[in-house]
Amino acid sequence: MIKFFRHIRKRLISESKFSKYLLYAIGEIILVVIGILIALQINNWNEARKERNREINYLQNVRADLTKEVENNKSFASYRFSKAQACSTLLNGITPASIQDVEEYTNRYEQVFIWNTFQPNNNTFKELLSSGNMSLITNDSIKNALLELDKRYAEIATGEEHMRREFEAYLYDTHVENIAALGFFDLKKPAYGFPARLRIEDIPRSQHDKLIEDARWQHNNEVFKNGLRLALMNNSFLAGIHKDLIVFIETIIGLIETEIAE
Repeated sequence: MIKFFRHIRKRLISESKFSKYLLYAIGEIILVVIGILIALQINNWNEARKERNREINYLQNVRADLTKEVENNKSFASYRFSKAQACSTLLNGITPASIQDVEEYTNRYEQVFIWNTFQPNNNTFKELLSSGNMSLITNDSIKNALLELDKRYAEIATGEEHMRREFEAYLYDTHVENIAALGFFDLKKPAYGFPARLRIEDIPRSQHDKLIEDARWQHNNEVFKNGLRLALMNNSFLAGIHKDLIVFIETIIGLIETEIAE
């Protein structure tokens, strides 16, 4: 093709047809420009396709994370609510008067005392932020929703940190004074995990009166009660946040599925 155009150019020059040569030269320039523009457009299409493929890949990974997050938040909503229920049971229950009452009391405060911290499954989102690839997400509704979700996670972390301080001041520190209440746990045998629970018949009768006395003291201790009240409110509050997040996350998943399908 290049030889063909070169042949025409030589022939026009040799025949001294300057005007025709000029028109030919202009046409050739136009063809070159058009070729360059077409090449640039093809390159842009290819780059856009690559960017879109990367975006889709990120969205699919985010969707996978969020699907797990629905279950994660369901679990923590239930966990927080059960702790609030245990607090209510301890606050409103009768004063322990028998070893059977102490056993039930121990079951409830064990629910309150065990501490777990919420860990969101948001690895893809964090990778998007750290790598500077957040701009790949072209759907502003999805992008803003993910940023809002991260903000809500921060609120949960702040709430848990606040509650942890109250647990230490009102529950854990107060409970140390009542160490005999741990009599329903087998502390003689190390275990992989939480110590085994003892049955009433496994506890010497000589210890029963002390366990009942300690449980009665703890049940009527106002500092401990205030700790339970605070724990009830805080766990209820966080349970509500997790419950609302389930709906919010499912909405984000719907937005992502619509975007992927387009």
